Amino acid sequence: MFLKSLTRRKVRTLLTLFGVAIAVAAIVSLGALAEGLTIGYEALGTGSGADLLVADADAVDIVFSAVDEEVGERLASLSGVREIDRMAYTFAATEDVPYFIVFGYDPGGFAIRRFRIVEGEPLSDRSTRHGGRPLLLGKAAADDLDKQVGDTIRLYETTFRIVGIYETGTPFEDGAAVVMVEDAQRLSGHPRQVNAFLIKLRDPGELDRVRERIERLFPDLTVTRSSDFAENQEMLAYTRAFSWAISFLAVLIGGVGVMNTMLMSVFERTREFGTLRAIGWGRARVLGLVLGESTMLNGVGGVLGVVLGVVAFKAVSRSPAVSGFLPDTLPPALVVQGMGVALAVGLISGIYPAWWASRLPPAEAMRYEGSTGSRAPRVRVGTVTLRNLLRQPTRSVLTMLGIGIAITAMVGLGALADGLIAEMEEFAGGAGVHLVGMQADASIDLSTIDERIIHRIGTLPGVEHAEGFLTGYAAVGDLPFFVVFGYPPRGYGIRDFTIVEGEPLTANGQIILGRVAAENLNKEIGDTIRLFDRPFRIVGIYETGVPIQDGGGVISLRDAQNLFGQPHKVSFFGVRLKDPEQAQAVKELIESRFPEVMVTESTKFAENVTDLQLTKAGSWAVAFLALVIGGAGMMNTMGMSIYERTREIGVLRALGWRKGRVLGMILRESLMLSLLGSAGGLLAALVLILLMNQNPSVAGFVKFRFSPDLLVQTLVTALVLGALGGIYPAWRASRLQPVEALRYE
Repeated sequence: MFLKSLTRRKVRTLLTLFGVAIAVAAIVSLGALAEGLTIGYEALGTGSGADLLVADADAVDIVFSAVDEEVGERLASLSGVREIDRMAYTFAATEDVPYFIVFGYDPGGFAIRRFRIVEGEPLSDRSTRHGGRPLLLGKAAADDLDKQVGDTIRLYETTFRIVGIYETGTPFEDGAAVVMVEDAQRLSGHPRQVNAFLIKLRDPGELDRVRERIERLFPDLTVTRSSDFAENQEMLAYTRAFSWAISFLAVLIGGVGVMNTMLMSVFERTREFGTLRAIGWGRARVLGLVLGESTMLNGVGGVLGVVLGVVAFKAVSRSPAVSGFLPDTLPPALVVQGMGVALAVGLISGIYPAWWASRLPPAEAMRYEGSTGSRAPRVRVGTVTLRNLLRQPTRSVLTMLGIGIAITAMVGLGALADGLIAEMEEFAGGAGVHLVGMQADASIDLSTIDERIIHRIGTLPGVEHAEGFLTGYAAVGDLPFFVVFGYPPRGYGIRDFTIVEGEPLTANGQIILGRVAAENLNKEIGDTIRLFDRPFRIVGIYETGVPIQDGGGVISLRDAQNLFGQPHKVSFFGVRLKDPEQAQAVKELIESRFPEVMVTESTKFAENVTDLQLTKAGSWAVAFLALVIGGAGMMNTMGMSIYERTREIGVLRALGWRKGRVLGMILRESLMLSLLGSAGGLLAALVLILLMNQNPSVAGFVKFRFSPDLLVQTLVTALVLGALGGIYPAWRASRLQPVEALRYE
């Protein structure tokens, strides 16, 4: 009986299934990404067989951890420690892969033993016979990049020779490469520092004693059980939260569509429910019937969503850029999770329609004549279009709600991406610089450049001044992403940080705080702030108007280099020109002399940073996902409206209305429905943006920006959504023959 009821309106059912399927596919595919990262980080901790892992206490992720190698010598001398090994971990750009994972291990250490060589030879500290630094390549990476033993591979500007192919069984590692620790240090710009030390104990029963001993000796380090390592990585928590937030958005819009569909089904079957009640069906039985239909609808949609998610997973896993971040196979738990969510949404979405159907008095229900009869609203409405939409106000409101949520997501994410890009442009264009540079092909968070290059750039023709600065992250108080800037105290760049209290930065050991950071941390002049367990005295409070700067702090460049383990390194550099008109010529000169750096005009910096462009693309991908589900609901609503008004349209055609006029009427209704929903979504997005910009934690990192371009995009999206959602129903309505339509029951 469930299946028969659902197949009465095949198009409506299919569109609803489509919305549910996309939502479940989002859960499966995004969950796979979070699961892949979790498996990879667990392998980092437990794969080596180490008992303990030692890293920076305040690093937001292991990739930002930097521990001096001298610490390893002291750790090795502790009682209870049997063996210690070094681990370096970073990202490097190679070919078409911007974030290629690179591990650094000692050839004779215990950690590298899990990298089982299947071709070639193990890593050794000797140079290869054919030149180039030795490198082991994971089997998955070798297949993705079409590489084999003996080939070369470039990581940034360094050439490596592939001496072996390995397998570990973990995609995170099999999609990566292994080099000597020293080579990984050069790639990451952290000489004589590692990301973590791996420790094997003589007696695992002494684990707690050894851990407490290390934490007392090194209060700026964190010591975790290898099995607990992944759970202590904040980036994993953020990744999971992001995947769940996007999945929730998709499920919410899909759930609104399901509720709409079930209400349509209940409204058009009012007389049927009256008959069932008259022949003895109780309220509970009617309630169970509708809930069963809703659950079955979502169950089928869940199955389709799982299939779609598996297809998407297989397709994406073939891409070298992301294959290393995904699990080898789709975890069954994700399939169960997707189906569970689908069934739960079906149950929740069906509660109100089922309750409404069960409360119908038999006599009243049997007299019901449909939505075009006595149930039409009695309110006066100024336009025919709006009056037609209000014939079924609940359905129209639910449709607008789905569209509104999609528009809210689009505008909110767009404002976030625009805020990040505008922020980086303001950040890069400070101190009157004309050109901005960073490490070529590097992630914006991992860029490292030798200071000597900056000094040489400063001597080039047309260059008035060149200066580098360093950025890094630390966890301070309740702020997980406290940005630290390192500038020369008497340089050009620090002039952007306008002191509003106290005095400027003049020496090492001092820090000036952004106004937002000072308020968030409840700090004032003369207080002390600890970064990686090193104290800095607050000498000034500054304002720049750039959130990421006002939410952070500035220390001397030398202090920053020591703090983040990057001696004689900077993250970015700015160039002031003698003649700004020569910007392009000087840019080309710098890049030809120093191919390891990328230079761009300060006003175009954000356009050339891969990270920011991927952020922009990601925000649009999420918005597109929401809009597709909302569009399916729109088409569903308009299609149902046509079914209900078949006889009415037949009368209009018999009275002389041409096909074009009928088509225009339906399209106007669809466009108005979309515009009303979009207006509500836009208003909700503006409120969300206002609230986010007033949140202290967010205000210290990024400012959401609602631009005129985003308003235009919203309007265009609403029009396109309305047109696409109504075009098929409008075409179908215009094709109805008068005689056939008048006979429709």
